[in-house]
Amino acid sequence: MQQTFDYIIVGGGAAGSVLASRLSETSAFKVALIEAGPDTPPGEEPDDILDAYPIVAYFNRSYHWQNIKVHLDDPKSVKQDKRRYEQAKVMGGGTSINGQFAFRGLPWDYDHWAEQGATGWDWEGVLPYLRKLETDLDYPDHDLHGDSGPMPLQRIKEEDWSPFSKAAAEALSRQGERNIQDHNGCFEDGYFPMTMNNVAGKRVSAARAYLTADVRKRENLTIFPRSEVREVLFEGNRACGVKLTGERGETVLKAREIILSAGALQSPAVLMRAGIGPADHLRELGIEVRADRKGVGQNLQDHPMVALAAYLPKESRLPPTMRRHIQMGYRYSSGLDRTTPGDMFVLASNRAAWHPLGRRLASMLVCVNRPYSTGYVKLQDKDPSTGPDINFRQLSDERDLKRLEDGMQRLFRIIEDPAMKKVVREVFPATFSERVRKLGAVSKTNWFLTLVAALVMGTGSFSRKLMIENVIVPEVDLQGLKNSENMLRSWIMDNACGSWHASGTCRLGETGDPMAVVDSSGKVIGVEGLRVVDASIMPSVISGNTMITTIMAGEKVADAIKNGA
Repeated sequence: MQQTFDYIIVGGGAAGSVLASRLSETSAFKVALIEAGPDTPPGEEPDDILDAYPIVAYFNRSYHWQNIKVHLDDPKSVKQDKRRYEQAKVMGGGTSINGQFAFRGLPWDYDHWAEQGATGWDWEGVLPYLRKLETDLDYPDHDLHGDSGPMPLQRIKEEDWSPFSKAAAEALSRQGERNIQDHNGCFEDGYFPMTMNNVAGKRVSAARAYLTADVRKRENLTIFPRSEVREVLFEGNRACGVKLTGERGETVLKAREIILSAGALQSPAVLMRAGIGPADHLRELGIEVRADRKGVGQNLQDHPMVALAAYLPKESRLPPTMRRHIQMGYRYSSGLDRTTPGDMFVLASNRAAWHPLGRRLASMLVCVNRPYSTGYVKLQDKDPSTGPDINFRQLSDERDLKRLEDGMQRLFRIIEDPAMKKVVREVFPATFSERVRKLGAVSKTNWFLTLVAALVMGTGSFSRKLMIENVIVPEVDLQGLKNSENMLRSWIMDNACGSWHASGTCRLGETGDPMAVVDSSGKVIGVEGLRVVDASIMPSVISGNTMITTIMAGEKVADAIKNGA
């Protein structure tokens, strides 16, 4: 069975949902949207996806790719285990399971893109689309904000923060920081209420914002859920269709243009299987080289982070009626040589997990907003069922490690402030270990196990210390981390994790740049009829969560296509 379209979009995530919506506004365009995971039609969204508390959806494996495992570490690092990576496989992509934080990044992030050859993607070039995508419910009249876009954004006001968040703000204030109120409109250092794509206590994913009931009624838009693209088809040097398998069996779709929006881990893999990528790597796997683009799969970036956790007495815990567990953030500049302002970020989490123990634990996380370390995505073989070979090479650049070392010392100073000591008890270094991941899955067994742990910790300080030192983080000396640079460095290298903001593997650039993969309109260099539009096209990851920037990219390229680019 074969169907023909004008545009086929592969991936219904942050960019794909936007492209499907915007391109189908033109009635002359026949558009197909292919999503490997389940659909989330209006009125049928699962409760855990809509929930303002995002961790349940985040750990729901039915929304994940099962064949994605990654190395986080540089090959020279102590640790070399492969770990599961919660790559979304559901309509809306990561916007359906992420933390619901809406960050634009900083103006100089985009100006740096332009310096790297991404013409038209400087701050002046992207701001109209950042405004177009949003309805900022707190700042509708602000020159930098939009008031009529599909994505509603708002903040939890400081007076409504939990005791833990208020104490963190007080500690920062006493250390000379100020409340900048709007981190998407004020680009200075300071703490602020987090901007969220959450309204009336419900998540607004890219799918919910852009693939509305009215959009889905369009006769020129066809959605293929639970359908995986096995192959991009070509006629000569022009992409002309895709072969997919799904609920309708094996299907061939033809189109004059294919748009990959499968994310920074999957889009480069699709390109390489189609013969577009580093020629030597493709030949090793027996793949015919269609276009030798050395940058495909290179330049993989993420925001590395580490954390401290603390036990919360009952009066400091998040009230049962409050689902938003993260209310405030803090941006600061490391001052490290040649780093840009606002290169570091801290957030205060009032609840570590959905279960009884998680309700009693808070944490503070510090991450590198502008990392220098880069990794790669390669193929393991030609079979699309085999997940790619992924290594973030996290902390392979010394500057990232140094900033996390300094960041941990900053967390120590914050959490030891008198304001914080009033609301927390035992403090310990937090890790996102495999054990923590398994406990994060919603089950009766995990609820019971964590209830027992919570009850033990609730009996007193002595029991809490025993639990922390022997069960939660055995063999980790908090004072040793504070006082020994070598011990802290080793612990960070073993326990730093990413932020699930994979970016950069099909980067924008000039056609003459051998490491560029797409031009300024998302067209893949070296072939015709093929674009990439997702977080993979970022030349460098922005200073913040990548969702809003990826939606912006969808808006910007959709506009370019409509204008004939």
